[in-house]
Amino acid sequence: MNTISRILCAFAFALLVACDFHGPWSFYPEDREVYTGIYTYGYVLNGGEASICFSKVYELDETSAENFAFYDSAYVTVSGKFTDSHGAEVDTTAVLTVTGSKPNCFSEGEFSGIAGETYSMEAFFKWDSAGNTAKTTFRAQATIPNPVSIKGLSVPQQDGSFEWIEYDENEEVRIKFLEFPLDMETVKCALNYDKSIKGVISILQYGMESEEAQNTTINMMLSGLIEPDSMGYSGVSMHDPLEHEANLGYTTKQSIGGIQALDTLFLPNMMMPLGRVTVVFYTTDEAYIDYESKVKGSVSDSRIVPESNIENGMGVFSGMARSTFTFYVDGENGVPMKHIAFANCDATSDGDNKSWASRGCRLYQDVFCSGMPVDSIEQYDLMTANEKAPDYYTKGEYRSEKTCFPSLVKAAMMNKEEKWSAYLPDSISDKNKSDAYADGLKRYCVASGFESNSIADCKELENQCMESPEQNSCKEYLWNWCADRGLPNRSSMDNLTCDAALVSRYYLEEQKSSIIHDQVESLCDAYRFPICNNWCKERKGRMECE
Repeated sequence: MNTISRILCAFAFALLVACDFHGPWSFYPEDREVYTGIYTYGYVLNGGEASICFSKVYELDETSAENFAFYDSAYVTVSGKFTDSHGAEVDTTAVLTVTGSKPNCFSEGEFSGIAGETYSMEAFFKWDSAGNTAKTTFRAQATIPNPVSIKGLSVPQQDGSFEWIEYDENEEVRIKFLEFPLDMETVKCALNYDKSIKGVISILQYGMESEEAQNTTINMMLSGLIEPDSMGYSGVSMHDPLEHEANLGYTTKQSIGGIQALDTLFLPNMMMPLGRVTVVFYTTDEAYIDYESKVKGSVSDSRIVPESNIENGMGVFSGMARSTFTFYVDGENGVPMKHIAFANCDATSDGDNKSWASRGCRLYQDVFCSGMPVDSIEQYDLMTANEKAPDYYTKGEYRSEKTCFPSLVKAAMMNKEEKWSAYLPDSISDKNKSDAYADGLKRYCVASGFESNSIADCKELENQCMESPEQNSCKEYLWNWCADRGLPNRSSMDNLTCDAALVSRYYLEEQKSSIIHDQVESLCDAYRFPICNNWCKERKGRMECE
């Protein structure tokens, strides 16, 4: 063999060997179509309901319309063996119906799922897909696993040791919050579980009556950078006090080095608020593992090919079982959630538009300013608490925070006091008083459906909000007010204020959505709002909108 032949053979051998080694070329994502249909997220619960939500995937330039049905017609069922309202087991097909004000969510409350049983979901939709009428049927199966239970807890102590606590559901477990420098430790929960369980979702639940410890690593790192307020709060919180829940993650039943991941679930000490806390464990079947690792994972990593148990679709339909673990966290240097909520919302401390900018904060502002006690707030959801806030305002118990002045004016008008300034402190400046009146009047008029009374004249604002074709601050406030309360559900309003607001928002903000357009055209045809005349015309007895 000559030299050239030897070189060619060596080169061929090198190429052959190289095929066994992985390089960047091995991980290039393959071209694949991005799913653009309807996502499904649903479950059937042991001892509970079947609940399924469907969500249309929107184009990048298309406005989301989750508050409206994306379909023309729908029929959703779940079949299997259930327990009925009398406690008897029945093999039947449950027809799911729309849940409250969420037209794309369906549930059934008469029948309850049974652990170990398998259920078949079928959902038929007639809907608009890229401008064409489509008829789509989704199918999936799910098996309900058994619930987990707590054997005991390995609780870290401030001196670095651990204490084992045998769990007894009839006795309250008390855990001491670990302060700096051990606040990064975790409480280890030993579980009882069986082979039917493929994974566990852990949800931390807390309340407005809880507190947050301040002697923590994060606060120590910020010391000297952020000045704590009068209660020692430096503006960094581990929980959203207006939410009441935090997802602690999903743990799958996998074995690593002979150790089962589900043998122990970890509760981070730093995530524990002070007071009574509940952790809810949802066990899942195997379909949920694919949803977490492959469907959700493919969104951020194009190398992951999504796999779903939804036939013809994407998402997940899973069997689940629920169990709860309640305990009490003792600690010192705690700041109440009510104070944290106010401090987080009123970030600029002067009540301007940079503060109170989120839905939760906008709803909470009247609640805080009313002085509503925490035990009353706990009885309601945030939207209901906002509606009931005027009942808690009292003459003589003035709120001195500037950010509360408009809420105080609104409350006086809602309660039909003799003076619109009835709840304002006498010491505020004339300018602050004038600003509070203008802002408070706008808030009252929108909340009351522009109903004038002896201390509030809403005529001019009604024109700005409801009839003027120009974008203005009154319209922007009204749009947020309606959206915060779950448009198209008008809550306790007996008028059509939010329906008219939907029309102006759609056109003035140049939203692109066939779903909202159809809704706007239907509303204008039914109610003939004055605002509709700017974009719609009557043809053959009905309104047609551009």
